[in-house]
Amino acid sequence: MLSDEFSMIIGVICLVLAVVFFLGKGAGVISAFEGKNAPIKKKKSPEDERRYQRAFGIFCLVLACGEFLNIVLPPHPAVGIVTIAIVVVDLVFIVIYLKKNFPDG
Repeated sequence: MLSDEFSMIIGVICLVLAVVFFLGKGAGVISAFEGKNAPIKKKKSPEDERRYQRAFGIFCLVLACGEFLNIVLPPHPAVGIVTIAIVVVDLVFIVIYLKKNFPDG
């Protein structure tokens, strides 16, 4: 779809974010994407925060695998469709998981 270098950069960024989330150090990354006008949420327990970050780690890991798949597979229009399908399924998974396990945000 795009160049291999772009896929490599996006894949490495997602892989680094996945490692950060799996190590439990992703609170700063999550708070960076929350706006200052975001509603105030109640404090999560350490176990809930760990599950929350693990879910985002899995999300980023699947995105990284999809990007690395672009590099490995030969150029073909179906590869782009597969990558888009991976991203959509990953987004649906993370939304369903977060709504089910963290209904109040």
